[in-house]
Amino acid sequence: MKNEAISERQATILIILFLLGNSLLIGSGTQAKQDAWIAVIIAIPFSIILVLMFSKILSLYPGKDLFDILPLVMGKYIGNLLSILMIWFFFHDAALIFKIIAEFTNTLVFADTPVVVPMIFFAMLIIWSLKAGIKVLGRWAEFFSWVIISIVLIVPLLSISQMDINRLKPILNNGVTPLLKGVFSSFTYPFGQIVVFTTIFSNISKVKNYKKSFIVGILIGGGLITLTVLRNILVLSNDTISREYFPSSMAVGIIRLGLLQRLELTVIIVFLVCAFIKVSIATFAVCNGISKVLGFDDYKFIATPIVFLMLNFSFFVTKSTMESHFWISNIWQYYSFPFEVIIPFVVFIVAEIRSKRPKVL
Repeated sequence: MKNEAISERQATILIILFLLGNSLLIGSGTQAKQDAWIAVIIAIPFSIILVLMFSKILSLYPGKDLFDILPLVMGKYIGNLLSILMIWFFFHDAALIFKIIAEFTNTLVFADTPVVVPMIFFAMLIIWSLKAGIKVLGRWAEFFSWVIISIVLIVPLLSISQMDINRLKPILNNGVTPLLKGVFSSFTYPFGQIVVFTTIFSNISKVKNYKKSFIVGILIGGGLITLTVLRNILVLSNDTISREYFPSSMAVGIIRLGLLQRLELTVIIVFLVCAFIKVSIATFAVCNGISKVLGFDDYKFIATPIVFLMLNFSFFVTKSTMESHFWISNIWQYYSFPFEVIIPFVVFIVAEIRSKRPKVL
């Protein structure tokens, strides 16, 4: 990704929109039930610790990304093996988001249209973003960010008349265990997913303070997710949320303020824009990783086959909306933990040890 540069502001915005992704649509920390909003808040400081580790790894090897660093730190063979594992993780993550997009559009947007039609259109947009480069994606995200954030902030205000504070009670009714499960779930999805940014920040020359971009992105993105989760609980109650695959759409759909109705469109806009950012970033990482492992000079020429392979794989990654929801809520946190935490932690420890060794003249 040579000669591609975004500002610190654009880097922060990309992180915010990436975090929002499908979290605004399906929620976060659902295992904690009516305490899900507390789970998200608790997950934020743990996520900050995680990104401090990411920032340190990048700072030890200026101008290099995770795929450059792995062979340097772990050796050529182990490093390339770990790179392949990370490529698979990002590929699988992007395919799962593709699947959720397909299910969402087929259920609520284009119910009478073959699901492959909007998905091909979406895939073409992803290919365009890869060909255009991270610089253009950063500008695009910056342009749309104020619209997205404004919608996320204003819609809860319009829902106040449907809110009931009693739906938050009783707090910790089921003990601490469900809350801890919710914290772990939120920590890995979506916060842990920003490990993907360690693979694309290497040649972004205008970003000098990765730590600031990561932390501000998590604080703002985490705050917006907390607000959305809290709104859904106050409007729908945990019992209703547990039966819905897309609770945000339902929560916004019941808003009735005179002529101001059918606000589900706002959910559709926010989700599709943020999902586009999320899939684009993950696919950037996949293409970048493949090009580094195979020794290609540029990642862009493999963008089209990778995206269409990902699109095809998305139809097999889960069989139904129910299975997708179950995977994200119950399996993802255990599946993703090695990729989001263990591998980066091992790299961090080894890199720290290597950095403290006296250099041989």
